[in-house]
Amino acid sequence: MIKFIQKSVQDISSGRNLEHYITLVFITVILALDIFNLASSEVLTEITLAVLALVVFTSLSTRESLDRLSTKLIKPPNADDFFWQDKHSIAAELTRAKYIGFVGACLSRTIRDYAPILEERLKAGAIVRIILMDPSSTAPEQAVLRSKSISNKQFFVDTLNLTLERISILADATAQVELGLLPYKPAFGMLVMDPDMPHGKIIVEIYPHHSDEFAPTFELQSNRESRWYRHFRNQFDNLWHGCGQRQFMGLEIRHLIAKVRDISP
Repeated sequence: MIKFIQKSVQDISSGRNLEHYITLVFITVILALDIFNLASSEVLTEITLAVLALVVFTSLSTRESLDRLSTKLIKPPNADDFFWQDKHSIAAELTRAKYIGFVGACLSRTIRDYAPILEERLKAGAIVRIILMDPSSTAPEQAVLRSKSISNKQFFVDTLNLTLERISILADATAQVELGLLPYKPAFGMLVMDPDMPHGKIIVEIYPHHSDEFAPTFELQSNRESRWYRHFRNQFDNLWHGCGQRQFMGLEIRHLIAKVRDISP
């Protein structure tokens, strides 16, 4: 009885199951009126009908709620609910990340747009790892084969060199900037934020073939899609290892850029 009273107080204070407690009050009143003969049978009948109406109303409301919940649970998965409908800004999330990883073909717009945030995060001690195509490999030629409107590999070479210039500005003797160059074009782009933390997040952009439409993009969270999160987390490491000897850190990146300038026509 004590547990029931405690639960009743908690429910009423939080607004839960109010209709049930109101019904119990009405039933108690009817019993008291009947036992002590304080009301006529007509009054008791009217009160009883009111209680029955309340019970029916409550049952219908509960049934509707259950039907809505059941509809949501049995609704088949919809890809439109999973893939992004348009590009999202991740600036606010980047400002809190202690580890930021990028994978992409050229990443020219990404590095340009988020350079100020990356600089601030580096000053705060964050690590930034960037993986993109090696302009001196056959990757730019592969990118041309997949492109809809670009027919000259020099476009990708020039774009990559510009991205490397921006990355070199971020890199100095103390900044934790890591650069990896792939000898091929990756099949997808990635952004990883604090990937080994419970709040880790990975955003994947699947590169299309011969299309300028918005690329299919989706988001994975460590505490939500554990299986596929682990898959793409491992893919990030595999891509980094795939760079082989094309891995550079800190001042090595500036030395790399200096070499690129020397050999550029």
